[in-house]
Amino acid sequence: MQVTLDIVPYIYKALATLVVGGLGYAFMFPFRKAKAEFVSLKETTAKIHEELTHQRQNCLATLQNQGDKQIELLGKMSDTLSGVRLDFAEHRSYVQGLVQSPRRTKAYAKK
Repeated sequence: MQVTLDIVPYIYKALATLVVGGLGYAFMFPFRKAKAEFVSLKETTAKIHEELTHQRQNCLATLQNQGDKQIELLGKMSDTLSGVRLDFAEHRSYVQGLVQSPRRTKAYAKK
């Protein structure tokens, strides 16, 4: 019986330790969950940044490779638009000539 009485204080200390540990875990659980979510978001953001950087590099490399061809095509387009502009100017002057020329009306024809 003496042995049992010697163990009782240790049992109380063990129970108190378990209760305090359980309360501490219950108190810290939301913070641990928030930290895990924050780490997950940071990893996702880092992956998105890496993907966007990779896409930008691919785009710049493609533009650099296509640069000479685009310059050639832009030159052709500029020449074509210059020709269209000259044709439009000629057409406009022709239409202005038609508008400004005297027209015969019925009243003018009777005189």
